[in-house]
Amino acid sequence: MVRGKPGQKRTHCVSVRLTEEELSRWHRARERTGRRELGAWVRAVVEQRLGRRGIPGDVPTVPLVNAAAYGQLVAAANNLNQLTRYSHERRELHAAIQAAVEEVGRAALAVRGLGPDRETDEDQADEAAG
Repeated sequence: MVRGKPGQKRTHCVSVRLTEEELSRWHRARERTGRRELGAWVRAVVEQRLGRRGIPGDVPTVPLVNAAAYGQLVAAANNLNQLTRYSHERRELHAAIQAAVEEVGRAALAVRGLGPDRETDEDQADEAAG
């Protein structure tokens, strides 16, 4: 899955040294938010402290009500990817398979609250300044 805005690849890395105790505290704090990646959690905390909302590349937690649906969509996407791979080996990709792959991808993004219609506050500010 592509994260963030297309064309805005993160190219800078910030390194922080922590004690075992600090790292444990950070992990516990991250776990309470439901995030999986420590780096994404740190970025979100710093950006929030700087007063930014709707952080580009910030992936919302899948609501519990959608977790089962998301799991099913992921399984369906994996099956479709296997069919796609098989089709490529035979050097023919049926249009229906490609359409199904794209539809499942859009549905998975929608369940997570992402997708082409999702705008951040920054996007809206850019458009207003525009």
